[in-house]
Amino acid sequence: MTAKIACRAGLAVSVLLAWSATVRADEADTPDRAAPHPVSAGGFISATFENDIFGGTDRDYTNGIRVDWISRRNDLPFWARTARRGLGWLTDADDWYVTYGLGQNIYTPSDISLDIPEAGDRPYAGFLYGSVGLVADRGDLLDTIALDVGIVGPASLAEEAQTLVHDIIGAQRPNGWDTQIENEVGFRLLWERKRRFLWDFEPGVFGLQADAAPSFSVALGNVDTSASVGLTARLGDRLDDTYGPPRVQPAVAGPGFFQPTEGVGWYLFAGAAGRVVGRNIFLQGNTFTDGVDGVTPNRVVGDFQGGIALQFRSVEVTYTHVLRTREFKDQREPAQFGSVNLRFRL
Repeated sequence: MTAKIACRAGLAVSVLLAWSATVRADEADTPDRAAPHPVSAGGFISATFENDIFGGTDRDYTNGIRVDWISRRNDLPFWARTARRGLGWLTDADDWYVTYGLGQNIYTPSDISLDIPEAGDRPYAGFLYGSVGLVADRGDLLDTIALDVGIVGPASLAEEAQTLVHDIIGAQRPNGWDTQIENEVGFRLLWERKRRFLWDFEPGVFGLQADAAPSFSVALGNVDTSASVGLTARLGDRLDDTYGPPRVQPAVAGPGFFQPTEGVGWYLFAGAAGRVVGRNIFLQGNTFTDGVDGVTPNRVVGDFQGGIALQFRSVEVTYTHVLRTREFKDQREPAQFGSVNLRFRL
């Protein structure tokens, strides 16, 4: 099985290299071709779907969806312009974006056939939230400040969402949602910084580029209080067009915007991040109200990820596969899930 996967991966890379080289050759032979679309020509939509079906499991962080709208460059409302002036000490970036998002996360114990989860297993939990953010891009340095506000508990509609999907696909019906954490307003204030170092290979090597992007983030709130540090490395074509794929928090994520192109772009990527956890409501249970008993979180959690991205003109699609280390004491094994992102310019 491993040999087959390696063979297929090698074939995919070869096809991508040949495709990219052909597109670049066609562009070079067309002197009057149109210039790339400016990133300020329109806003962006980013849609992310994460699910543990890609890892062959149905537990822990089992599903996440998020849709974001990202403004045109420097097309900011009054509140964002005011915030930008107040954040001059943080960054000297000239390009700013405002983002608005809507998302839902679903968490379940290991055996969803049980009416009452086993002792020591995580509780059922969901989070339905809206998000507003401000992004500053210096070209090699990206700062993101975002506020997520929503509801955990039955009002998050996590039970209804999972039950509906499982009924449609004929999967095991989740029976323990009556034991989920109680309704509580949830919030998370996030700051993330990502630095990008880009290298061009010698001419003639398929126009390849490589980059490395260390990152640091801090989250404060009753939903999530944590700090993380990570590193993502990429190899591909036109890497200066993007900072990497968006993800659902608490993962280290790229922004929803990117630089559209007249041709084809692609890259492979791999990364790791370590997170120090202070508060995780989806493991520990309600913060401000009495609810079900939670579990004690592991204070250090790691994410390891790899994937591929393809871009054509103003559309990009990305797949990321994630291995997350055990998040609490009695968790049976690390979690695996996949993340698919589609983003495009309006």
